[in-house]
Amino acid sequence: MSFKTIQIRYQTARSLPAPYAYFYVLTAQAIASQSLQIDLAITYPDRDDIDDDELIAEGYTRDDDFKWSGRLPKTWLSAFDTFIGKTQLQEFDEEKLGEDDDYWEVELDVSTGSIKKGRPNNAEDWQYLMQELIQASYELVGRERPFELTYLDFSGKQNDMELRLTASFAERTVQIVTFINKREQRKTVPWSVLQHTMAEVYNHEFEEEEAQLKRPRQEGQWLNIGSDEWYDVSEMPSLQKRLRNL
Repeated sequence: MSFKTIQIRYQTARSLPAPYAYFYVLTAQAIASQSLQIDLAITYPDRDDIDDDELIAEGYTRDDDFKWSGRLPKTWLSAFDTFIGKTQLQEFDEEKLGEDDDYWEVELDVSTGSIKKGRPNNAEDWQYLMQELIQASYELVGRERPFELTYLDFSGKQNDMELRLTASFAERTVQIVTFINKREQRKTVPWSVLQHTMAEVYNHEFEEEEAQLKRPRQEGQWLNIGSDEWYDVSEMPSLQKRLRNL
């Protein structure tokens, strides 16, 4: 189902307190079947009574509210088309939402001229897509960098491997560079590969105090996910398999 515009109003559940609670309004407009015009505003309410030190300890700042307007490429337009085609909007009564229910309201103007409004039946899928879009907007303004992952597999044999994955949320592209015995291979993979890879990576717990702060040279399997830390993943066979098969 092609669309003209879609507006999404979202708010975290009432049971989620500050500083974690937030709401946003997003409007997306299809531009000549070539790009997606985005207007996004994110607000973090009820933080006046929280000390700056507490905000910093939780990974926030006093000024996390965010506004952005700009265009995303055709890959994003295609993603929205796909999601809209899988979505049914259902009527809902805001007064009947529970304390733990997120608020969703989607207004969709489709190419036939009709306007539909309601709560998406696949809200979890939309939540994931919106987090990717927010990451894309942060990337475009320089607030975040593209996602980077480096995997080292030093076996002590003749098949040492280094894999570098770079994913741009703004472009919705994933590039992989692999070095095996210093021979370089490059390829572009579908966006779904990143989603499955990140799910596998973050399915594991990584302890910062056990990480190395310098690039390892000794035998083993090591993972870096864009920070200074290198994590020993030699006891994580499912993660090793996922990364070696990229």
